[in-house]
Amino acid sequence: MRLMSGTDSELTKVLSLLTHERQARDRGWWSVLARYYTPEATIQTSWFDGTAADYIEVSKRVFEQTPSNHRLGLPVIDINGIRAIAEMPMTIEMRGTFRGVETDLTAHLRMLHRAEREGDAWRLDATVAIFDHDTMTPVNPAATVPFTPEDLQGRRPSYRMLSLWMTERGYTVPNDRYGIDRPADLTALYNDAYTWAGLPQPH
Repeated sequence: MRLMSGTDSELTKVLSLLTHERQARDRGWWSVLARYYTPEATIQTSWFDGTAADYIEVSKRVFEQTPSNHRLGLPVIDINGIRAIAEMPMTIEMRGTFRGVETDLTAHLRMLHRAEREGDAWRLDATVAIFDHDTMTPVNPAATVPFTPEDLQGRRPSYRMLSLWMTERGYTVPNDRYGIDRPADLTALYNDAYTWAGLPQPH
């Protein structure tokens, strides 16, 4: 973690923002979750791309259908005055029924956050998921997850299982999300984020 300006207490505040935001999402504390975003905040995940307000509304339905847990890694936080960039490693865990078989889905990714300080409070202004890889396994080792190679044709390797899982539940998962299989897109994404924050380019 680093500061271009400010104090270590600002790093702690941003870290608290990141962890409390995911806690509220996983617990279904929707009114609390809304406090962690600016009015103009946007979010892009595999299945959603839009405003934070709309994300909360759609997340209520996803939460009822397939609860998930977000396991967080230690973030990298860079602060410049009232703006910050935070990269948070994350593992999403879902357990549910896939074509009649109880199944665990695990997706490995990182979230790239833009945060802004208003007074003493930090809030998220933009969040983008960057996908690494994912797996789908039966809860019962003796069972078999019922999918075929054709199910994965045309799906991105960085989030193909998650894409299949959400599509089966009626959600549209576009093929243009950020993932490690498209490094040029990631370079542009990071350059834009660090420019927004007035920070040196990360490479």
